[in-house]
Amino acid sequence: MSATHEIETVERIILAAGSSAASLAELTTELGLARIAPVLIEEILFRAEPAPDIEPTEVAVQITHGVETVDFVLKLQSGELIKAEQRPVGDVSLRIGYELTDLIAELFGPGAPRAVGARSANFLRTTTSGSMPGPSELSDGFQAISAVVAGCGHRRPDLDQLASHYRTDKWGGLHWFTPLYERHLGEFRDRPVRILEIGVGGYNFDGGGGESLKMWKRYFHRGLVFGMDVFDKSFLDQQRLYTVRADQSKPEELAAVDDEYGPFDIIIDDGSHINGHVRTSLETLFPRLRGGGVYVIEDLWTTYAPGFGGQAQAPAAPGTTVSLLKNLLEGVQHEEQPHAGSYEPSYLERNVVGLHVYHNIAFLEKGVNAEGGVPAWVPRSLDDILHLADVNSAEDK
Repeated sequence: MSATHEIETVERIILAAGSSAASLAELTTELGLARIAPVLIEEILFRAEPAPDIEPTEVAVQITHGVETVDFVLKLQSGELIKAEQRPVGDVSLRIGYELTDLIAELFGPGAPRAVGARSANFLRTTTSGSMPGPSELSDGFQAISAVVAGCGHRRPDLDQLASHYRTDKWGGLHWFTPLYERHLGEFRDRPVRILEIGVGGYNFDGGGGESLKMWKRYFHRGLVFGMDVFDKSFLDQQRLYTVRADQSKPEELAAVDDEYGPFDIIIDDGSHINGHVRTSLETLFPRLRGGGVYVIEDLWTTYAPGFGGQAQAPAAPGTTVSLLKNLLEGVQHEEQPHAGSYEPSYLERNVVGLHVYHNIAFLEKGVNAEGGVPAWVPRSLDDILHLADVNSAEDK
């Protein structure tokens, strides 16, 4: 299956999970159990987190749809799910059963998953002689089946926890961004969003990068996550997480990424941090961002770093990222500013409705910045204010 076809299939399943029962039933009839089940199993493999000291253990997951049934055997070992095989359950004694539409809703539906009543479960483990297994075998079995059941839903760890788990630098030591991301992106968590992060990390080292992309994939359980980098990061590609090679300093390449995979709801610039590249990316991609979306710029410190096109001076020099943000702040107020003659506001002035700047990170909210300025008849000058006060005083007498 091509990447585009896979993205379309996964997105259709996600959208159906948040739609009506009739729409979900229609999709399952069209795609069928054989096509949908592997998507669900791959998601379970990503989310499940077995204990680090578990011995090799197998858990069977059975998915039914009408009269059809498909079985997968998941193998857990040393803190990870290492594989899933589609094969008969056989003598696997740890078994979990789901109806297809229930499992889709558990994995990709909005809101919290049901605590009970979504699955069948059997813990049938015995020794070969039929006697009760020993404590360590029982413990491994309990941990194995618990990990798989947890992977079948969408628990809600916060971004601090996820950043630590996936070892991204967005939290702890170098940066402390995740509480701010929670504040500004939390409202998107249950939505079927598309996220683009510029800069995958790891530079050109083999196997390097992708930590924050995995964090976003886990946080936005209904989202599609795209990472853009100048280096080939395709080894990271997996269901709901895709990479593309492009240069953020080239508007035509940025536009091509959006044409292929957008429009995006969230764009995060954690790329080169070169001041000119930041401006190019913003001016190219912000107009393509969905209305109501959020555009994030990280690492504002490069404003003062000559190696990144900044200048070691304060206040920020023209052309730097902080200077750009200062201009955007004025642009949000464009309807209140005195303009000589006919003035045509820029796209950013007309569509940046919120600007939140913190240490080393900024969040730009997209909307329609055209609420209308304060009417001209409202006094502005001190003389006009005093005159109005005199008029009101005279009328009161």
